[in-house]
Amino acid sequence: MPGRISAKSTRLTAASKAKAIRPRAAKAVAAAPRGPGRPSAAAGIDQRLRLLDAAIALFGERGIAATPLREIARRAGVTPALLHYYFASKDTLVQTVLDERIAPFIAVSVAPLREPLPSPRATLRRFVQTHMRNIAANPWMPRLMAREVLSEGGALRAQMQAQFMATIAPMALYQIAAAQRRGEIRNDLQPLLLGLSLISLVVFPFAALPVWRGMATAMLDGVAAGKAQTLRTWARTKAAQQPLLEDGVNEALIAHTLTVIDSVLEPIHAKPKR
Repeated sequence: MPGRISAKSTRLTAASKAKAIRPRAAKAVAAAPRGPGRPSAAAGIDQRLRLLDAAIALFGERGIAATPLREIARRAGVTPALLHYYFASKDTLVQTVLDERIAPFIAVSVAPLREPLPSPRATLRRFVQTHMRNIAANPWMPRLMAREVLSEGGALRAQMQAQFMATIAPMALYQIAAAQRRGEIRNDLQPLLLGLSLISLVVFPFAALPVWRGMATAMLDGVAAGKAQTLRTWARTKAAQQPLLEDGVNEALIAHTLTVIDSVLEPIHAKPKR
């Protein structure tokens, strides 16, 4: 009898334990998808890219020094802890932006200069076109340049100067000098200053675009009040300019800039009459 009682007691104890364990196991299975620890590979890549996008947008809007990490996390829709998981500090984040966003940007722009065409002038033209399309695809770049490179005390000035001087500047200068030697472009222009003018023509329109849109709209609206134009002429003018204020602005800027550059670079074959 004692043996039987013992066996029954053992069976009851085992059954009770199993009954107690099953709810806990069910809860554990239900909670499993949340998974503590590292995010999945796919989710991790997406979150990391969102953080870089948010960082570069805020750096362009406010500047690096004025952008706290918690604001970057908020813009990306993640927690500050997750930001620190991917980037240990702001310095790490800034260096990542340099390595993974700015360096590839420069590589795309400099590609035509690394593989020049037989004509130096054609190479310069392709470089300008490529660089403008690159900026149009990455509108954060001119804003970031204005805040952190062109402004005094900019956090990225030294790094960008080093990259620019090591890549775009010397190769562009070589193509300008070669085009002048071959008589493809006018030779009364200083190569160094011409390089500055080309970069200005390429970058400034995109950097000034938000302000320019408002000014252009106001100017077109103001034409209607002018006495020199009829209402019909005004309507044609506004219709012709409207794409510049909408989705076609990037292509219009590129085409216009190339036309201006072609005109400026045209060799002078005859002395102007005095």
